[in-house]
Amino acid sequence: MMRCLLIAASVLISAGSAHASGTISCAGEPDISVDLTIGSLPVLSVIAGGISIGERSLSIGGAENAVIVGQAFREDNRISVDFTDPNVERIVAELRLFEALEERDHAMAGTLRVIGQGAYALTCVGP
Repeated sequence: MMRCLLIAASVLISAGSAHASGTISCAGEPDISVDLTIGSLPVLSVIAGGISIGERSLSIGGAENAVIVGQAFREDNRISVDFTDPNVERIVAELRLFEALEERDHAMAGTLRVIGQGAYALTCVGP
């Protein structure tokens, strides 16, 4: 009996730790790209990501030009992510995405605002 309980507990623990993830990839002009890896949790969880604006790049957990997710929300058909400096002293970039779903069709677009640099229109795919 004890062995059955241990096996059942092991299965439940390993099943709970295997979370799927998805990727959102966006592109814009001139030479803009945003890639986010999000976890499948009840709340929006940005696991990894990067922003590229021409020669400049920002990345979550990167050694150079590092940013972190200050806050991230998914509500109705909107996704909002604010990226901050590693010390959470200032917002570096704001990502705002909107999605539309109808039957089998899915469209996602939005804006990227990089503080002190510019604002850009994006079209996206995923998750």
